Amino acid sequence: MPLTVFNEDIKLEDLSGVRQLVRLEEIDSTQSVARELALEGNSECTLVLAARQTCGKGRMGRVWQSQSGGVYMTLILKPAIGLKYLPDLSVLGGEVVSSTLRELYGFKTRIKLPNDVYVFHPRKKKWLKIAGILTESASVAKTPNWILLGIGLNLNNKVPLDCAVSARELLGSEMSPADFLKAFFVNFWARYSSWEYSSRAKTSRA
Repeated sequence: MPLTVFNEDIKLEDLSGVRQLVRLEEIDSTQSVARELALEGNSECTLVLAARQTCGKGRMGRVWQSQSGGVYMTLILKPAIGLKYLPDLSVLGGEVVSSTLRELYGFKTRIKLPNDVYVFHPRKKKWLKIAGILTESASVAKTPNWILLGIGLNLNNKVPLDCAVSARELLGSEMSPADFLKAFFVNFWARYSSWEYSSRAKTSRA
């Protein structure tokens, strides 16, 4: 049985900046759960984690393969910015996933705009998809009321597609979801705070 976000000891206090953790063994999509929480209000910085998704979502309605062992999560955010800056968040999420993979595992990574992370497979000599980013938002008066930042990462799961790869396949052993999440959120909030601040400054000058 692969190591997952459900059977590994993941503590809220180890996830920098996360105020509430909702961890589920199986769900249709972390996006759908996070959307319900966002609509209820008082859910900023809530993280929804799932060990498996039965109906994982990708960009433009595509299905994201979500077998046990991957990292499937949605973070609820409420930045005080203009709607025109929202596309930058998807890229930012991909960049943070990319930099965290390099930091932890030494992968050679690149971003395929607008929302995919690729790693170089040294044996196959080609770039393969390892993660995808999905954002969703609701707005009031041209300001986001909430934003869902969804991330799917192939960590320890089997990947049935020839165009994708997991960290386990590249490294030959299972990786700790907790270690990835801890490093990811340290990196994420530094980038997110800078993005939110610069976006506010641009909005005030407009």
